[in-house]
Amino acid sequence: MKDRDFFKGVPFAHRGLHDNKTVPENSLAAFKNAVEHGYGIEFDVYLTDDGTLIVHHDPSLKRSCGVKLHPEKIRTEDLGKYRLFGTDERIPLFKEVLALVDGKIKLIIEIKVTKKYVETCTAVLEALKDYKGDYCLESFDPRAVLFMQEKRPDLLVGQLYDPNPIQRIYCHRLKTHEKAAFLSASIKTLKSSFYSKVQSADPSVAIVTWTIRTQKQLSLAKSKADNFIFECNAKDDSYIPAPPAVSLK
Repeated sequence: MKDRDFFKGVPFAHRGLHDNKTVPENSLAAFKNAVEHGYGIEFDVYLTDDGTLIVHHDPSLKRSCGVKLHPEKIRTEDLGKYRLFGTDERIPLFKEVLALVDGKIKLIIEIKVTKKYVETCTAVLEALKDYKGDYCLESFDPRAVLFMQEKRPDLLVGQLYDPNPIQRIYCHRLKTHEKAAFLSASIKTLKSSFYSKVQSADPSVAIVTWTIRTQKQLSLAKSKADNFIFECNAKDDSYIPAPPAVSLK
């Protein structure tokens, strides 16, 4: 199913509605904050060493928790040891995020690039089997995109595009731009004619852009994309405040 209507409406908060000060990214507090303010949420999912889905972005806990450890090496029983950015917030389980959101807002769920993409995608699809809310799935890894499309052709599955040309070449070789329900483009490459050409060939393909931090980026996103993923930062005055949670189109 390709449906641009999914992306009509409120913008998506990058890793939840966080501020890099008291509410850390990809935390239950950030997700609760987004729900309370009516934003959609974009977040990232890894599969741990013992087969548990967790929500975390970086391929190491160094930046977020001060520990040099890959998320895939985490044991579920040890999750309580790792606190996010010096706060009391811990790395959440995927099922905890789904329970907190409970269908109140839309989700963009990113499957992180790992060697275990089949296991991760399979676990995510299983976890979402009975979830009643609106969501879509995406990944930088075109293999994950194609796998999820094959297993669940009824779902909205998108291809993330990195500014790195090597990643784009890999995606084009597998032709995920012709098969994905939407393309998720870095704001750094949004002006590329590639995205408009894809939509000209198939008007049902949505374009989502990330990560909007400045007013200039916000203006570009509104003019070129169906929707956008934004981020606030209480420590940096150059960042935009949270945009109004009203319909974009």
